Amino acid sequence: MRELFFGWYPIIWEEMVYWRRRFWLYLAVYMLSPLIFLLTFGYGVGQRLTMLMPGGVSYLEFLVPGVVALAVFNNGITSVTVRMFYNRLHFKSFEAYRLAPVGNLAVWLGFAVSGTFRGLLAGGIVLGLVLILVPGFACAPAGLLWLVAVAFSCGAFGVFLGLCLRSFDDQTVISEFVIVPMTFLCGTLIPLERLPGALQELVWFLPLTPAAEVLRAGFTGGPVSLPAVELLAGWTVLFFVLGIWRLNCREE
Repeated sequence: MRELFFGWYPIIWEEMVYWRRRFWLYLAVYMLSPLIFLLTFGYGVGQRLTMLMPGGVSYLEFLVPGVVALAVFNNGITSVTVRMFYNRLHFKSFEAYRLAPVGNLAVWLGFAVSGTFRGLLAGGIVLGLVLILVPGFACAPAGLLWLVAVAFSCGAFGVFLGLCLRSFDDQTVISEFVIVPMTFLCGTLIPLERLPGALQELVWFLPLTPAAEVLRAGFTGGPVSLPAVELLAGWTVLFFVLGIWRLNCREE
């Protein structure tokens, strides 16, 4: 039990050291893509799409939670995936975690929480930008709680992907076939209702879709869809099981 509660802490501490050394770089990187999305989609074409949004909201109001979800998703996953890739295949330092007197659960939790913190930092920066650039936008307290849940799910996803990588080419495959399609299809930039019927059903089951749904409802203070919550929880549990399975496979 002591191993479970304290064995993951050195991984988090290492992440804090990285943050301290590169904080201003992270700040600039996390601001760049969300700012581009807000300026080009929100202010550039938002006025023309006002009447197309479900519920009669403006496109900018629809876009803001989606951009926050994207920031958490992309940074929470990518940070863990890249870090684990280099530790495993480039620096060959990942085995140091395996030789330490901690179990796979502690290793998994350390990297997952690390990705959670990265996602929360990116989401917090985006929210700060939104409060400055979007007059009248208000975030309900429930939205912050859902932000933590989404960030943890993304961190768990990043651990699984990081354990699956075998080469630099695999990073490209994940980016082109996982990150990019979900960025544009999962209800972050356009409503799911505007997609073709068959594609709607498929996209609904992708991990980023329920994340965007619960954040959009949480930020506005409205009722959160139970199917979205169940799907988000299901993905998190699945990523946990797959991550532990991959860690166990490395011991064989």
